[in-house]
Amino acid sequence: MTDQSSTPQSIPKTVSAYQRVSDVDVLMTIVNPPRIVGLGNVLILNPKVEQLKNPDSSSARDKDGLTANDRESGVLLRKTDSKSGATYVEYSDAGAVDYDYGESSGIYAKACAYFAQANPSDRIAVLTYDPSKLSDSLEAFWYFDWTFAIQAESKIGDESMSLSNIFEANKDHFLVLQSADPSVYRGYSGQNYTIGLVHDLSEPMDAALLGSTALLTVGSTTWKFRNLVGITPDLLTANELKGIATNYAIAYVEVAGQGETSEGTSLSGEYIDTLHGALWVKTEMQNRLERLLQSNNKIPYEQSGINMIQGVAITVLEQAWEQGIVLTNEKNGKGDYNVTATPRSAQSANDLSKRHYGGLSFTYHASGAIHTITVHGTVNSDTILSK
Repeated sequence: MTDQSSTPQSIPKTVSAYQRVSDVDVLMTIVNPPRIVGLGNVLILNPKVEQLKNPDSSSARDKDGLTANDRESGVLLRKTDSKSGATYVEYSDAGAVDYDYGESSGIYAKACAYFAQANPSDRIAVLTYDPSKLSDSLEAFWYFDWTFAIQAESKIGDESMSLSNIFEANKDHFLVLQSADPSVYRGYSGQNYTIGLVHDLSEPMDAALLGSTALLTVGSTTWKFRNLVGITPDLLTANELKGIATNYAIAYVEVAGQGETSEGTSLSGEYIDTLHGALWVKTEMQNRLERLLQSNNKIPYEQSGINMIQGVAITVLEQAWEQGIVLTNEKNGKGDYNVTATPRSAQSANDLSKRHYGGLSFTYHASGAIHTITVHGTVNSDTILSK
């Protein structure tokens, strides 16, 4: 016979709330903050440099690959790729990173520096992988929720070059490297999607820079002048700073009594905000056009359907202008962009047959930022000088 006292009782499927005598009903809704999904989230690359402090072999995992201990400790997602064996984990804060790696780990130090800044995300991710399977590991998790990557152990060498080439080939994520020696970046000349920082490795400037800047609205900020909490400005000579700038790297210096990043370029010399803005436009254009296709029963292959596609592109570029990604046209005060959508008659027979439309194109002038100022002043003196 079953002991009824120890058997959980099922909860009725339909339960009505108690009613009170009143002429006024106040209905309360709790709104939880949405997950931050943007183009600023950070991934720490860990080529098995740091090992898990408390590996959990429990098979009791939920849909996000988490155990009860994971949930309690602030781990948000845990996923292992079957091909490469790489493991991708998202953490809600530095304390959650401590659960896996401990306070003495470099990963924990970088997480602390990231979350100490003014504008961090609500998460940071770590990818642990076999260095011999670098490409497969990154490919498996390339389109997870991150845009910027830093190294668990800042080190310039063969792997960092391989990483840089992968990021350059894909053109939709950024690699941030850090070294105390600016000369190591000479071999990275021309790399748009690799950012080189020059600072003593005892302080994680890479994590701090991203925590202060990467999650701000794309187009709203330049990457120069950034103040980094917990990072000590370097005392550099004019020649040292010139050597760093020659390699298009970024230092952290004190100017007018405040620490600031010395520049805002990637190692190609292109400005990070320009590249980040182009990535935003590309990503937003893809997402909104995808939603257009999904949310309509049919996009007719005629002018009305083409107008719908063109309208999405205009909407994206208009928002890009409002955010500061696109330059304001001096003549009309509007966004300096142009969208072209060729008619059905201009499409090839092959495209018509495959229901593919390839007639949409756009251009825009990127909005820059003022990084230096020269002022010309004149002093009128009453002193009469003899000739």
